[in-house]
Amino acid sequence: MNDETSRAYVLVTIQPGKEQEFANEILSRGLLFNSKVDRLDFVHGSYDFIVLLSGKTRDIDRLIIEMRRLPYVRRTDTLIPFEMLSWDDVSSTSEESRSAKSIN
Repeated sequence: MNDETSRAYVLVTIQPGKEQEFANEILSRGLLFNSKVDRLDFVHGSYDFIVLLSGKTRDIDRLIIEMRRLPYVRRTDTLIPFEMLSWDDVSSTSEESRSAKSIN
């Protein structure tokens, strides 16, 4: 595993009714306060939480393994973006595409 800075979105399914306990585990381990976890969002749907991690790839890997060992975690799915685009990159590409269509 390389040492590049990355970002990962971890989709977490928790044992029903244990959402608060999971969040408390994250807090009690200091994962939010020492910037290992950028965001911890409670969501509705197939998953219960989306956890945003950023840092060195090897550190993200260790953190995901640690998170999977937490009580009440039933499942995790991890999404790691290959290329991170800024909004400026996306909007300028969209504008170029619209300009090219209007010329044709």
